[in-house]
Amino acid sequence: MGDYYKVYRDGKKIWEGSKEEFVDNNLEPDYYYNYKIGVYKNNKLIDIISHKVKTKDKNLNKKKQEEHVYAQETDIVTTIGQDYVTLEWEPIADDDGIYEVYRDGEFLASVNSTSYTDTTVKNGEDYLYEIVAKKEVSAKQKKQIEEYIKNNQVDISELDKEQLFKDIKTVGKLVETVKELSEEELTTLDIPEELQKQKSSKKDSNVKIAGIPDIGAEYPAYIFRYTTFIPYAKVDNPNAIHEGILGEYGTQLKGDNRGFDPFSNKYRTRVDVYTTWWYNDPELFYDRFVGESVLYDSKGNVLLRGTASPNGIKVTKDLVSSTKMMWRVNHDVGVPFHSSYPNITYYYEATVYKNGNFSIRGSHDKAPNHEIYAGNAYTDLRPLTVYTYAVSSTADFAYLFPGTPQKYFEVSM
Repeated sequence: MGDYYKVYRDGKKIWEGSKEEFVDNNLEPDYYYNYKIGVYKNNKLIDIISHKVKTKDKNLNKKKQEEHVYAQETDIVTTIGQDYVTLEWEPIADDDGIYEVYRDGEFLASVNSTSYTDTTVKNGEDYLYEIVAKKEVSAKQKKQIEEYIKNNQVDISELDKEQLFKDIKTVGKLVETVKELSEEELTTLDIPEELQKQKSSKKDSNVKIAGIPDIGAEYPAYIFRYTTFIPYAKVDNPNAIHEGILGEYGTQLKGDNRGFDPFSNKYRTRVDVYTTWWYNDPELFYDRFVGESVLYDSKGNVLLRGTASPNGIKVTKDLVSSTKMMWRVNHDVGVPFHSSYPNITYYYEATVYKNGNFSIRGSHDKAPNHEIYAGNAYTDLRPLTVYTYAVSSTADFAYLFPGTPQKYFEVSM
């Protein structure tokens, strides 16, 4: 392929020579590294290969023994050339052994192997790839779901039965393709602009973009925003028990009436986690928000309104260090009108690295809509879309009831 090579790690040259093999030692465990390989022939740069890998977590085997099979971390490695992206992943439990591959939400292919190469990419573009696996729930769980539906008279006539009795997992990978064939490109990180450390001469500012102050990020400062929302203006109240108590039937719950939007102030719940390394002083902090719930009678008049407590949202700081930060979010928030309403539940754990890489994995109810964004916290750059999930109809809100399978997800940079 070439007769000389240069290897860069996180923008710094660490080796050069004529051998086609190089081993990088003394790396930090459980850390993402960005490698770029410059390929030369007759002293001319002829290709750049980008390779992003994560070193092993020393506690990974212990974690895998304790978790649901879809909650386990799935390693996925990307190799990026001038005109291709190759994905390679660990096997994921799947009923028929066929994975679906998506790019930016669009279906690309079904594959029966654990690798896929996309040759339709463009230079200097950001892409979100997702690998989808599906597995039927156990016979015991299926029986529990059927008994709950029968005992609580839950209408499932319009539900997708595959969603009702199958666990689904998506493994996502955010990539940035090589911009240009140059020596300067070798020193850059394959991290979207939204997560790169910003240089600014501003020290203070009261300018606000959608509620986030733009003070200029001379040091890494990231925001991770997880929001749940109802995309419809109203949804039929699925809680027959509460309707019976009220003596009101045909009631509806107010929705948020919107699509995916990182800056919308209409939501059921929102959790913002900030990670900063200002002046090399690492800090992790967070905000929790809960939107107002409104119940209408069959004629559209307001029956009840109230806001649930944010105490059902627990954020746990697992690690705050000079190189990376780790945290977990447990979310269990419901409608404040009566205890018979099902709560919106989700869980995720995340790691963000000072160099801008990150990984997030967790699970959530299959309703309502879920969206996750990541970005540089104190600039006017639009956040990066990390993960989205959408209900297909108002009938999907039956998935909120206890026992129904969760949607598992995992995304890394």
